[in-house]
Amino acid sequence: MARGDRLAVDRTLLGSTVTYLHHGIDLGDGTVVHARPDDFRNPFAGGRIVRTTLEAFALGRPVRTVVDPPARFGADAIVDRAVAAVGREGYSPVVDNCEHFATWCATGRRASRQVDLVMTRVSAMIGRAAAAFSARGAVGVAERIVVRTALGTAVRLGPRSLVPAAIVAEGAALAAEWRAHQAGLTDEASRRSGARAGLATSVAAFALAGVPGGAVGMLTGALAGAAVWTGGSAAAAAAAQAAGRLVPSSDADR
Repeated sequence: MARGDRLAVDRTLLGSTVTYLHHGIDLGDGTVVHARPDDFRNPFAGGRIVRTTLEAFALGRPVRTVVDPPARFGADAIVDRAVAAVGREGYSPVVDNCEHFATWCATGRRASRQVDLVMTRVSAMIGRAAAAFSARGAVGVAERIVVRTALGTAVRLGPRSLVPAAIVAEGAALAAEWRAHQAGLTDEASRRSGARAGLATSVAAFALAGVPGGAVGMLTGALAGAAVWTGGSAAAAAAAQAAGRLVPSSDADR
C-alpha cells in the first residue's frame, strides 16, 4: 500500500453473514479518507467523509488495494482530492457511498461496482421473469408436439413455475458474481462466474418444473430454461448499452 492507493476491506452487513467491500484512500501517513454513514444501523440516514487511522478503517481485517477502474490522476492529486472532501456531508449506500467516493478521487467519475452489480442483476431478474411469460407460448407448442405425442400427457410450464425458476436462477447468478467480486476477481471474471451459475441454475430449475412430463418434459423444461436465461442476458446487455450512452462522460466537478 502506498500514498494515493485505493484501499478496500471486507465488512459484514449488520445482522447477516453477507460481506461487502468498504473503500477508502490511503494518505500514506497511516490515515485513510473514506465515506461512511453516521449510523451503520441506518445507512440511509446520511453520513460524511472522514479521516481515520488505518487501524480504524480496517477494524482488524486484511486490507487490499484496488486498481480497477484504472486511476486517471497521480498519487498527489488523488490525496488532495480526498483531503479536500473531508467533512463533506452526504452519504447514500446506493448513489453516494464509499466506493463512489474513492473511485471519484482516483478517476473523476463516481462509480460503484457493487451497486452496479446488484442493480444489473435485479434488472435482469425482471427481464428474465418477463421472458418466462413470453416463453410460455413457445413451451406450449413444444408440449403439444413433443410431450403429448411421446407421453400422452402435457407438461404445463406456466408462470407459477417459470417465473420462480427465472428468479432463482438470477439469484444464483447474483450470489456467484458477488462472491467472485468480493474475492478480488476482475469485473469480467466476476460476470462470467455469475453467468455460468445462472445458466446452470436456470436449466436445472426449469427441468425440475418439467418433471411431471417425464424425461421429455424435463428436456423441454431444460431447453426453456436455457432460452429464458439467454434471452434475458441479451435484453439486459442491450439495456446496459443503451443506458451507457446516456451517462455523462465525466462528473469530475461534482
